[in-house]
Amino acid sequence: MSSIAFITGATSGFGAACARRFAADGWRLILCGRRQDRLDALRAELAASVPVHAFPLDVRDETAVNAAVAALPAEFAAVDLLVNNAGLALGLEPAQRCAMEDWERMIDTNIKGLVYCTRAILPGMVERDRGHVINIGSVAGTYPYPGGNVYG
Repeated sequence: MSSIAFITGATSGFGAACARRFAADGWRLILCGRRQDRLDALRAELAASVPVHAFPLDVRDETAVNAAVAALPAEFAAVDLLVNNAGLALGLEPAQRCAMEDWERMIDTNIKGLVYCTRAILPGMVERDRGHVINIGSVAGTYPYPGGNVYG
């Protein structure tokens, strides 16, 4: 039986690229993201070659994350790899004029969302004594840019 990858933020960028790469290697895929239309398109693209379970998910919602993981179909429940890719960048004004809502949304998505997903998937990995977690972050965390008040 092939390995299972659970990819957050799968609707574009690195998330979609990871999905395509793992599909090419024969992995079964669990894809989630905020944009249903993009999830549908990616599922349609990849489902011809590998089994795909895709659903909309806002990783900021801990209850929704836990419910989604608990509701995984049996054939997708034993996740071998979690790719925490969901993230966003906000806060492009000078720090003295920053919008706290930008900070809160980034922290809720980029940090807490990663923790919620990891916490929901990790117990199964520990129980099976196998699995990996890949956390994808922004280069902005190490390379501040003008006006990037959340990272800078």
